[in-house]
Amino acid sequence: MDKASLTSVFLTRGASLLKLTLLGAAAGVAMATVSFAQSYDPDEGSGNIVGPGIAYMVQPDGSTNRVGGRTGRVNGAGHAMAMTHGTEVKPGAVLYRSGGKLYLLHNQMIDGKMVEEHARGWTQ
Repeated sequence: MDKASLTSVFLTRGASLLKLTLLGAAAGVAMATVSFAQSYDPDEGSGNIVGPGIAYMVQPDGSTNRVGGRTGRVNGAGHAMAMTHGTEVKPGAVLYRSGGKLYLLHNQMIDGKMVEEHARGWTQ
């Protein structure tokens, strides 16, 4: 092999190694992004689960903010008020944001199926 051929082989292999490294890094970032997107509050669990002692308030634009900020936890007075005046969100209920408003659709029978059954076909 002459010197030019040898240099060409190393440049090609170097470029391929660089491309593979960049591709691997991009795949890692993409997977991490999906993981973070699935967890509304990673400190309290995944899949958008609100942990015990944590409250969210619906804002006028339909968005939600954690009461007390990122580390806020509800104290005894807040807990007592929520238990006395709050309403339990039952399994199968759907929270939906549209037009700057947040809607709660209770899991109920509609057109012969429960809402949770209907909801399985709502995504694109």
